[in-house]
Amino acid sequence: MDDDVAPGERTARVFRRRLNELFARGRGGRPVTNREAAHWMTERGYSINEAYLSALRGGHRTSPSLRVVEGIAAFFHVSTGSLVDPEENPDDRLRAALADEGVEQFALRAQGLSPENVRAIIEIVDRVRRLEQLPPVTPPAPDDGRG
Repeated sequence: MDDDVAPGERTARVFRRRLNELFARGRGGRPVTNREAAHWMTERGYSINEAYLSALRGGHRTSPSLRVVEGIAAFFHVSTGSLVDPEENPDDRLRAALADEGVEQFALRAQGLSPENVRAIIEIVDRVRRLEQLPPVTPPAPDDGRG
């Protein structure tokens, strides 16, 4: 695919493509703006501004700090690896989860619920996962209220 491209450039391209895909996919079924993402991340201790996100998305800045990558991953609920590793597909985790018995039906029933009710259901599921001694699905970002 990019055999004649330096590894760092390949990683930068993967990061930019995946970042833009995540923004287009958005959260809660609608695309997100740079402003919304920057505000969310800054509130949780990931210091980033709207202009820097725009530069990352446009390819004008290509070497974000690990902290910025962690903030972006936390915002979109994906692994940091899925943002930079060409071998890791961010949808693999979702496909694997949907293959579990009942998960697809559970997701279909949650579609269209208000964000508040989705959060309430997530909290209930997280409690049940703890009762069954299962690992958390996504480590909570600092101060995100999901602790």
